[in-house]
Amino acid sequence: MVRTPKFRRREAIAAAGTLLAAGCLGAGRRGPGDGDRGYLGADPTPPERDGDWRMYGRDPGRTRHVPDADLPRDGVDVAWERSVSADGWLPPVVANGTVYCQYTNGLFVLDVESGDGKEVRTYGGFGRGAGPMAFASTTLYRDGALLVPYGRAVAGYAAAPDGWPDEVSGRGKRRARWWFDGDRADSRPPGGHSPPSWSATPVVHDGAVITLHPRGIVAAVSPDDGTPRWRYAFADADRDDLRSFDPFEYVVDPASATVVVYGRVGWTPTLVGLDLTTGSLEWLDAANGSPEAESTDHGVPELRLEEYDRLAAADRSVYVTDWTDWSPLRLREVNAASGDDSWSRSLERESHVGLAVDGTTVYHLGTVETDDRGERAAVAAVDREDGTVRWEVVLDDDPGGGVWATNQPSPTVAGDQLLVPAGKGLHALERTSGERLWTFTETVPTAGGSEDERAGITPAVVSNDRIVLGATLRLYGLE
Repeated sequence: MVRTPKFRRREAIAAAGTLLAAGCLGAGRRGPGDGDRGYLGADPTPPERDGDWRMYGRDPGRTRHVPDADLPRDGVDVAWERSVSADGWLPPVVANGTVYCQYTNGLFVLDVESGDGKEVRTYGGFGRGAGPMAFASTTLYRDGALLVPYGRAVAGYAAAPDGWPDEVSGRGKRRARWWFDGDRADSRPPGGHSPPSWSATPVVHDGAVITLHPRGIVAAVSPDDGTPRWRYAFADADRDDLRSFDPFEYVVDPASATVVVYGRVGWTPTLVGLDLTTGSLEWLDAANGSPEAESTDHGVPELRLEEYDRLAAADRSVYVTDWTDWSPLRLREVNAASGDDSWSRSLERESHVGLAVDGTTVYHLGTVETDDRGERAAVAAVDREDGTVRWEVVLDDDPGGGVWATNQPSPTVAGDQLLVPAGKGLHALERTSGERLWTFTETVPTAGGSEDERAGITPAVVSNDRIVLGATLRLYGLE
């Protein structure tokens, strides 16, 4: 069982004093009259719901799995839609029945069932310089914390749906309760900025926020005030080969209580396992079956490290992809508690897009080269037991995202369907066979009187039986 260090009384008092001085407690603060327990011993609020999708990838392992979803098999209807004035979608999150979804010029704060709510106009870093949000329950506030990564730092914002102003400028300092830069928490934003990575956005688990920072720091902090519970700096590691470790992304496997970080040492792809409770180093997989990087005429290794969404974790197993320019893409299963390989499967792909994992299967989305149509989106369903490929499908479609997206979106496995955003919208495949069930497409009239099909740009976020999807021109709620 994972034991997360408790928020101590002096930390609560210090946090409250800091926040009061900064004028940040505002709406949503708990008060002494809210029950016998007051600040201390209070249950985190708002409580988690079955329909929540609180972080990028949905859960700490970023499996994108919604087991109890019951989606229509013959097509979907538009329950609601909201138009946008610009591109630059970030993946939505859903918490307590509210959708939070950013794009370049705004933040939607909407009811997931009706689509009613506010579009907050944003100017500056809050809309343009951030990565995908996450949501955490808190004990100091009723409304929880909306977590926004800025690359170097993570900020915790007041989340109450009815508390958002008409516009937010800069990095929304008036809405921020705390900032954490990998070293310490503060009520003011740190200086400097680095581009955020989608796959390095906050993970929320068991009352803690796990963060990854570009300077090679992994930390667990309190969602109440950003106070670090533990931090691990690779530059300070006892092992020489870890001091130059460059981390890219990470997942958390709750079953083994392990934080698994993917990165490289030189040109060697490397996995590192940290204890979720203490942050101590558990294992290092520095070339355990990793493909050797080929050399060019200039002697420079050509290990392919440009992709993202390489990791997913579930039930004490981690799934990771790696390859070079001269070898096939490889999907492997790694024991999350020890770092030992279980199996490996090669896939002939032009590029990697993302992973989804359910109880029996790993779904890999990538692209293949076709003779007449260029790159096409390709899905492989791989058995988690032994790495056997159960089925493969090449879609008559480009991969999702297109020129309007920051990243190509990963698939979602929901109930008996696999949802794949692509160039013509959102495809639903039967998850046991790969049979295409339906496609939802956003169409735009052209000057010539025809219609142009637009891409699915965000991952398909499933909340109960509602699908939230960002396309080129609108945010949709599908049913």
